[in-house]
Amino acid sequence: MLILQYPFALSALALCLMLTAMLSFFGYHVVRRGVIFVDLALAQVASLGACVGIMLGLGETHPAANFALSLAFTFLGALLFSWFRGRKALPIEALIGVTYAGAMAVSLIVLEKSATGSEELKEMLVGSILTISPQTLGIAAAVFAGVALVLGFARKALFLITEHPEEAKAQGYSLWWWDFVFYTAFGVMVTFSVRVAGVLLVFAFLIVPSLASILALPGRDAQGGAWKRVAFGWGFGSLGCVAGLEASLRLDWSAGPSIVTAFILLLAATGIFRKLKG
Repeated sequence: MLILQYPFALSALALCLMLTAMLSFFGYHVVRRGVIFVDLALAQVASLGACVGIMLGLGETHPAANFALSLAFTFLGALLFSWFRGRKALPIEALIGVTYAGAMAVSLIVLEKSATGSEELKEMLVGSILTISPQTLGIAAAVFAGVALVLGFARKALFLITEHPEEAKAQGYSLWWWDFVFYTAFGVMVTFSVRVAGVLLVFAFLIVPSLASILALPGRDAQGGAWKRVAFGWGFGSLGCVAGLEASLRLDWSAGPSIVTAFILLLAATGIFRKLKG
């Protein structure tokens, strides 16, 4: 395998596996809650923060300040999405879609003022996963470990609210607060992931393995079944990462689109297998 022959490919694979481990967990909750486009919206809000940072001169020369500004925008997005749950007059997906469209529109306007606007836009969409440095990989491991620690403490409440929100409310859980915890942790993941992998790949990591787990393991609503779906998503995503990166190296394709294509093909194969299985 070509992946094993190049150190930069191994770094990209390590990052992909970490993204799979984290985003498959979030993806389960996003799909079950019916807020499919929340990651796109949060990713775009994070990208808007980065674009504003570039406009203010906080680009590659000030990466820490740019990331902090992007994270601040993401926290505002998390607060906004938590507030959306209580708005019964409008569908939450519609509100999330409007947020995404607005963030994208403002990002494009801001990037028009940048001399490297087109390059910034492309990197924002498809990322640059094959050029990940060992230092960035180490930072990713630390960030993801911190988010995983938060999720470990909050897992019981999050699963209950995702599967049975009315029961969670009856047991005294504050849906607004736990939604804010969920979206904040999710926002930290998305903010960092978008910077290294791009909006397109982050969306694929979040949604496709979760959809495949629903196809492969239908009708599982208890927490035990939920963890089986999450575990299936981990395996599905890992296989897609290996296949996509290998295809990227052999065919000289961009890494992000190659991984997304591998995910789609594996999703189709999962659907065909379920059909044949009856």
